[in-house]
Amino acid sequence: MIPPVVIFMIAQSPFDITLPEAWFATMSQILNALFAFAIRGYLLLILVGLILYATGLSDGLSKVLVAFGIGLYFGGPLVVNLVASFSSIAPVTMESATLAWLQLFGMTDAEIVYVLVWVGDVIAGICCLTGAILYFTPSPNDFKSRGQSLIVRSLMLAPILVFFHITPLLL
Repeated sequence: MIPPVVIFMIAQSPFDITLPEAWFATMSQILNALFAFAIRGYLLLILVGLILYATGLSDGLSKVLVAFGIGLYFGGPLVVNLVASFSSIAPVTMESATLAWLQLFGMTDAEIVYVLVWVGDVIAGICCLTGAILYFTPSPNDFKSRGQSLIVRSLMLAPILVFFHITPLLL
């Protein structure tokens, strides 16, 4: 049971919450942006997670980003359309989601992926070169194992980046 004091405090809130005039239009725009992120943004999360994994800075965060990207790909559109149906908004379409993506980011999804692939190429090259330098530096065993790790991680990222370089040529 909720005490009456809590009910009175909630009823007399000092915050003046006003809903937007066009609530359905605002909610539709938010759902379109979420749908666009679910059908396009999952790839960004996976790429950023793999690039972060190649650097070795945060393995946990990179695994979370990749897992969240995969989960977003499979569950995102379903959840967004369920919320749209519960809030009595028309189902989100690909065209409206594309417009919301362009309004939100100002770039197409292909341009954002190209920028990320370019950054991934640079990071993979730097990690491979750094790993080779660490591996061949005559010093304690820690540098050698860290160098091997960086080389292996950058070589794991390389085929994924090659896939993104070749895919536009195949389509």
